[in-house]
Amino acid sequence: MTSPLSRRAAVRGAALAAAATAVAAPAAEARGDQNSFTVRDNRGRQRLLADTRRPPILIGGRTIPAEQRQGPERGTYLIFNDENGSERGGIVAGASEASLSLDYVNAQALTLATRWQGEHGATALFFKQMPDPSLPVEQTPPTPTRVELVWSTADGSVLALNDSAGRPRIVLSVDAQDVPSIRVLDERGAVVSSLP
Repeated sequence: MTSPLSRRAAVRGAALAAAATAVAAPAAEARGDQNSFTVRDNRGRQRLLADTRRPPILIGGRTIPAEQRQGPERGTYLIFNDENGSERGGIVAGASEASLSLDYVNAQALTLATRWQGEHGATALFFKQMPDPSLPVEQTPPTPTRVELVWSTADGSVLALNDSAGRPRIVLSVDAQDVPSIRVLDERGAVVSSLP
């Protein structure tokens, strides 16, 4: 795909779960601003965060710097945490992108995203392979995308079913000129069968 808004450029983002017994408290006390708020449970653990700046990532008892989170610096972030305070998903909205993410215990699991610029846009749904859940987040290797469903103004519609290394093996598409195709690929990316 050659579009500036290709499926790889579609947003990937944050984490999700639900809040139980909770009380609202300022989130940004340490940052000294009033552009966010946190909902904490009766043990003081973050369960929901709303912020207007890219927040740090809380996972497995660790705080990962905000610079390592994908998404716009000044977007709207709604982050969901589990009963232990770890992120399990979120919603991010910016001036030219928006996404919804759901997480495994130590990696992102699913992302639904959209991105636009002028008359060009893209929408994508990514399903990631689950890594070994016993690995701490800092030891978790990159997880391959197993299913990609993408539409973009430049490339049309594409469904890619990928192998355990994240390599496309079956690709169904209807390009921007309405030409359909089905391709079966080997592990090197060579086409071994196609229609038409």
